[in-house]
Amino acid sequence: MQDQDKPAGLVRAVAGIDAAITARHHIAVREFFDDGTEHLSRFTIDPTLAGLERLSQRLAAIQAPLTAVVEPTSMTWLALALAVERAGGQMEMIGARHSARLREAIMGKNKSDVIDSEVLTHAGEIFDPPPLVLASPGQLALRRAVVRRAGAVIDGNRYWRRLLSLARWAFPDLWTAFAGSESTALAVLGRWPTSDLWHPRARQP
Repeated sequence: MQDQDKPAGLVRAVAGIDAAITARHHIAVREFFDDGTEHLSRFTIDPTLAGLERLSQRLAAIQAPLTAVVEPTSMTWLALALAVERAGGQMEMIGARHSARLREAIMGKNKSDVIDSEVLTHAGEIFDPPPLVLASPGQLALRRAVVRRAGAVIDGNRYWRRLLSLARWAFPDLWTAFAGSESTALAVLGRWPTSDLWHPRARQP
């Protein structure tokens, strides 16, 4: 005969982590018991090494299979994934677009860090996110270098177009003589970097 006073056993747990870059991370932990009940707890940690260590300790204390769900917020997810792995859990990642739709379906237009972390605990009920496999340090470094290079190329192109726009406004007659040739513009701007030399009186002997 089953003991009616026997406490319910913990079956599994899901942690929703609303990652931040400089603010505190918000974590919601939903624990599932064998009698069908659930328990939700919340806490926050600092985005520091001490905070990540505290996260590992809190999650390691859960005596059940643990899955953590996070959004790809910058590169913050990487440190959180390592903290979850140290606690013996498995990290999963869900796109921000999907979590936003899930939050709207559950909470409507309400949004906060506390709500976001709790919504992420329900992600596995709707989606089937694969376990997060961390890339090697070399792959992560290459990815970061590619992203930075792309940003530098975009910034350089933006500055160059701004310079040409100002040149077209500052000396329209000379710009007309360039006939839209960027090579000619570069040659002239490189040889005569100041507009004083383009004034008619500056060319008089």
